[in-house]
Amino acid sequence: MQSTNVRRGVITVGQGPRRYRRARRIAIAAAVAFLMLAAALHWRNALAVRGSDLSRSVIGADNTVRLEAIYFRLNDRFKRLKYSVFGGGTGNPISTAAQRHTAASAAASTSAAPRHASAASAAGTAAAPTAAVPDAAPAPIAPIYPHTLSQGEGTWTKIQLAGGLRTPYTTQHPIYTTFIRPDPQRPYATVTLAEFSAASISLHPVAGTSEPGVSTGISGTGAIPSNVLDSGALLAAFNGGFRWQDGHYGMIVDGKTVAPMADGLATLATYRDGSFRIGTWGKDLGPSPDLVSARQNAILLIDHGAISSRIDAGGRTWGFIWYTSRNFFTTRSAIGVTADGRFVFAGGYETNARTLATALRRAGVQTAMQLDVNKPYTQMALYEAPHSYIQGFNLTDWMHQSPEGFFAGRARDFVYMTIRGQAQAATTASPRGTAP
Repeated sequence: MQSTNVRRGVITVGQGPRRYRRARRIAIAAAVAFLMLAAALHWRNALAVRGSDLSRSVIGADNTVRLEAIYFRLNDRFKRLKYSVFGGGTGNPISTAAQRHTAASAAASTSAAPRHASAASAAGTAAAPTAAVPDAAPAPIAPIYPHTLSQGEGTWTKIQLAGGLRTPYTTQHPIYTTFIRPDPQRPYATVTLAEFSAASISLHPVAGTSEPGVSTGISGTGAIPSNVLDSGALLAAFNGGFRWQDGHYGMIVDGKTVAPMADGLATLATYRDGSFRIGTWGKDLGPSPDLVSARQNAILLIDHGAISSRIDAGGRTWGFIWYTSRNFFTTRSAIGVTADGRFVFAGGYETNARTLATALRRAGVQTAMQLDVNKPYTQMALYEAPHSYIQGFNLTDWMHQSPEGFFAGRARDFVYMTIRGQAQAATTASPRGTAP
């Protein structure tokens, strides 16, 4: 039965159902808009990357970078405003999984226990240390600016991995991690650090299936070799550098030139004895019969203990930035070595080149190079095999990529880490696999 209303002499029929249908359509439209907005926020990093690639092909790289500059500026202002109004955390600086692997209490500060090898050893001239007691933790890192410390901030805790050779290795050489806040104007910005005994690990650059070999038409495997996965010696993997087209950065893998090397660029170089060095190609490093692999990216963030004088530069210095790096706050990764023989990986959350370098310098890093930027490309995964399969976890919760992504078919290059001298030995009885 239709409803009728008499109002001011006008008879209206069916107004109730019409209002209901209109309200329902509005509610559905609002729900769809909310879901689309939520999806866009959730996938904003991947969408931004795909949009950037499309934009470069349509309007060119320079114009795209101008648009990116506007995006980064607005994004930074929004996050600063959001923090000032609502407060907030520090970007999940150490992942929940990593926290489960840390010791129950904070690691002790530097003691008289035998430490890592000397700086010369970190450069690749000495064998792995054979101390009878575990490596001591680095000294706590003092705050860069006055603020109330978050739990664990600046204090190193140790991660111990299980399975294969990892259990005895990380008992002897614990992986230490902490985080610090390098930017007083952005209290939510963090740099998460993971440190390893440089003289007891080897680094292995791997070319991706498309990067950076676009310059020569040489594609890489984009995967950690299966015998390494079986060996029980795999410790970690982390992202490589920028795309070749954004700076013509060179790469050599197992003696084969994937992309031509260029003088003046920061370079990670690995050698036949399992050692590695970080320096400037053509100055600190160069062609050598013992050279196995090398990956270049930008210029050194820190050189002989000094932050680069070009830290605010633009161009191709820190990621093909049009005019200056100062306003580009995003996730970033970097690697470096300290004077006392530690290898350090850094994952920066909402940092620019300067704040990332400041955090590394405060941690005692003497030489450092930046790797890639933005969430889809910045990652460190740690691996263990406590059961019959290899399982990995990311260093921070804002690293969303799967740790298994390093096992096959990555388009972008990366570096994996093994126990020095043990990567080729298939010593575990358990078959290789992934978590069910």
